[in-house]
Amino acid sequence: MFQWITLPALLVVVLITAAAIRRRRLNSRAGAAWLLLWVAAAVSVAFPDILVVVARFLGIGRGADLILYFSILFMFAGFFLVYLRFRRIDDQLTRIVRHLAIRDGEEKRGGKAAP
Repeated sequence: MFQWITLPALLVVVLITAAAIRRRRLNSRAGAAWLLLWVAAAVSVAFPDILVVVARFLGIGRGADLILYFSILFMFAGFFLVYLRFRRIDDQLTRIVRHLAIRDGEEKRGGKAAP
């Protein structure tokens, strides 16, 4: 029953992701990563025994544990990338505000440099 619900839902998400890539709302590299994730999810739902084999090969007892461990690792990586982007945007905003403050100060002095 779970597979009958999840696989069509994953197909819809794949189509939405492909449309976002085509409309350039998502860059191709990020889109490819999302598509890979959705396809991997679909394969793991359709063939759960594959996860058990991979998990045991890696020394993990169950396929569900493998998914949990990978999910945690990918979430930490995602949070780190969001943090880096936030820092970059913060630095850019600081430079813009500093530039505008200097420009406005010069305009108030009539374009003359301070003594």
